[in-house]
Amino acid sequence: MLHRWIAAAFAVSLGLTVAGAARADNGQPVDGQIEQFLLSIPTSQGALDDSAWINREAHYPGSSGDHKLAIWMGDQLASYGFKTEIEPVYAQVPILKKAVLQLLVKPSVDFDLKEVPIPQDPDASRSDSGVPFNAWSGSGDVTAPLVYANHGLDEDYQSLDRAHVDVTGKIVLVRYGTQFRGELARRAMDHGAAGVLLYTEPADRDGSDRGVPYPDGPYRPMGSVQRGSLGGPVLKIPVLPVSALTARRLLQDIAGQAPPASWIGGMDAQYALGTTRDLVHLRVDESYNWIWIWNTIAVLPGQDGAHTVILGGHRDAWVYGVTDNGSGISTLLEAARALGYIYQAGWRPKYSIEIAGWDGEEIGEAGSQSYVRTHFWSLSRGCIAYVNADETATGDFFYTTATAALAPLAPPIARLVPDPHEPTQTVWDKWRKQNGGVQTFPPGGRSDHDAFLYLLGIPTIEMAFGGPFGAYHSAFDDLTYASTQADPHFANHQALSQMLALTAFRLTSDSRPYRLDAYVPAMRQAIGQLSGNNGTGVSLEPVARAIDRFAAAGLESASTANAIAAVHRIDLLFYGYEGYTAVAFPKLTEAMNGGDRAAVQAAVDNTANELDAIAHTLE
Repeated sequence: MLHRWIAAAFAVSLGLTVAGAARADNGQPVDGQIEQFLLSIPTSQGALDDSAWINREAHYPGSSGDHKLAIWMGDQLASYGFKTEIEPVYAQVPILKKAVLQLLVKPSVDFDLKEVPIPQDPDASRSDSGVPFNAWSGSGDVTAPLVYANHGLDEDYQSLDRAHVDVTGKIVLVRYGTQFRGELARRAMDHGAAGVLLYTEPADRDGSDRGVPYPDGPYRPMGSVQRGSLGGPVLKIPVLPVSALTARRLLQDIAGQAPPASWIGGMDAQYALGTTRDLVHLRVDESYNWIWIWNTIAVLPGQDGAHTVILGGHRDAWVYGVTDNGSGISTLLEAARALGYIYQAGWRPKYSIEIAGWDGEEIGEAGSQSYVRTHFWSLSRGCIAYVNADETATGDFFYTTATAALAPLAPPIARLVPDPHEPTQTVWDKWRKQNGGVQTFPPGGRSDHDAFLYLLGIPTIEMAFGGPFGAYHSAFDDLTYASTQADPHFANHQALSQMLALTAFRLTSDSRPYRLDAYVPAMRQAIGQLSGNNGTGVSLEPVARAIDRFAAAGLESASTANAIAAVHRIDLLFYGYEGYTAVAFPKLTEAMNGGDRAAVQAAVDNTANELDAIAHTLE
């Protein structure tokens, strides 16, 4: 039973006298009162204090700073009443040994590959910031002409072909932004490139042509570099990220034809279709050692210990990662502090609540993937939901991504949480007034929800405040950037902590916290879009009819066990991803993209049959 003095605190927060406070028949405060108390516990100062600790030392996977942070997070959670352990993971971790980039003019230009210091942010120039690199690059030493390939898409290589520019054996310069960086590098390799340089073009997304650059604004300064994983397996050619300043100097050395308008960026260069007048020397030495990394796992046991709700975010970072993903970790910790507080006061969730600080996300979700595989059977039977917290506070635009079963959770929670910048209003008010209004996006890929959703079908949800994030994967993603650009005053951190605490509370207060009927409009919309783009000649009508039969099943009267099993099966059928992008009905989509009529017909039949089988379990 909750302590009597906490019940009094609930009543005060609601403007009631203790004698008049609403209570359940057993004398405990009702859920609404507990939720009001949960709202009162997380603070911006708490998130700031945690972020300051995260900023102390670089914590790339497997480093000493990473290990210290794993232990620190566990200690924090233990102090909040969680049962905590560090779960080691033996993983292959890419480590840069040496990188060289030269333009072989006379005298040669030896590029400094570290980021250009900014006096207002001395932390970013600390000795542990390291040299930027791409994980899973091949090791190699190449001297060759360089070709600019714009965004590195198929149509860009076609433009080079039409201009009689051959990339075979050349080093290719590609601008980030349109696809996952690994796809860009592999496409260059498939076209015969001997090496790849990746850079952030100032005219794109968070580049300095789009807004005021850091330190005076949130956009990427010209001397910053975006690190990042290319995804396994290891490439056969060297790949290296460089700054816009380095890219500009290389572009200025290219002689060739005038480019299409879409190729022209914002720098003082021609962006020509051709090759550099001078050779470029690129060397990357990267090792791929098997070493220990560490997941931090903490649990509040529930009344039904066989079922869990997991809230997780990655704890590792390319350098200091105070926003990516210190913002996720600090909001999780503040939410955990609130949940632990009421737990120690006597509240017991229906299901166990687990807080996870994953390691190795930046090199391919190594920690969360290992966890799901290690605990595969218990998770497949007992995990109710996975709540992801990744880059939760990079700006002021509120958004959610969720599978259909959990999407209805966000609006009522948003109605309870004060708008961080307009306390008389709520996050819901902010959300519905934004451009685009209230939208929930389907999950894509490349974060820690991947293994839960795409291997097991566990429904996921993520809520965040987003915005221009020019420090992404750079040494400038530190406490100075977070407190001056991403979230001054850490007000958004506080709001997200409140939302995470409420989400955990609601997921563990309802025996079946799913809305199965929410899949119906999502699936109908997806099959309508696929039908509109269908050039295979195979009718998708059997899937549409199966969706109708699913809608007619007893969706909201199914038992808890049947509902959990059904949601896992639907999510495996309906959700997929390519790079960062969400893909609906992935097996059907893949077959349609292949263009083989027999494969498409088989995918249509299998999809319709699986939907019918799921509906049957709910009747």
